[in-house]
Amino acid sequence: MVDETVLEKICGYADLKKTDYVFEVGAGTGNLTRLLSRGAGRVFAVEKNKEIFEEFQRNIGGCGNVMLLCADATKIDFPDCNKVASNLPYSISRRITRMFIEHGFESAVLVYQKEFSEKLVAKAGGDHYRMITALVQSTCEIELLDDVSPEAFAPQPNVWSRIIRLRMKWKPPFEYVQLLNELFNHKNKKIRNILKDAPSGYEDRKPCEMTPEELKLFYTAVAGR
Repeated sequence: MVDETVLEKICGYADLKKTDYVFEVGAGTGNLTRLLSRGAGRVFAVEKNKEIFEEFQRNIGGCGNVMLLCADATKIDFPDCNKVASNLPYSISRRITRMFIEHGFESAVLVYQKEFSEKLVAKAGGDHYRMITALVQSTCEIELLDDVSPEAFAPQPNVWSRIIRLRMKWKPPFEYVQLLNELFNHKNKKIRNILKDAPSGYEDRKPCEMTPEELKLFYTAVAGR
């Protein structure tokens, strides 16, 4: 991302303080990292591409509160950060969002492909309702913020992007995430055909038709058996 106005908006939405430790995935050449480092106490920035990472190191070399790592963010142990701010690689959006939620955070300001952001706010029963939809909606408050045009990037993508903010309201146990994954692997089947001994009252429900809050209640019923 090269548009300074958009980069500054991301930092503004993150509402950074010197007590914040920020996790950034897909740091690129450090354009966002540089701004994050001015507001936060510490920044842990990850970039997978080795060639880009070399430029990243040169650009951020003078920022003493930034830790740099050249790695695949989906294969590392996450740092103990309270905030996330990232212009995410679109190819890992679903996986890394799930990992953020499993790890936990206070707030996250994320740039997604616009189409993916619409899945996060989809309604139960709709075509775009997915496991990641239910997971995000049942654990976080979601704010759709600014649309971002392709011109904000170099090179320019063929799609529009969107800034969103997540505020975590419930850090789910691992078993909840596992249950959602199992249910949505068969989202159009009745629960009686997915799980043995389905809790009473849920046997004929389909995961694709259950709201995030209903899925949380279902998890409570399953866990309490």
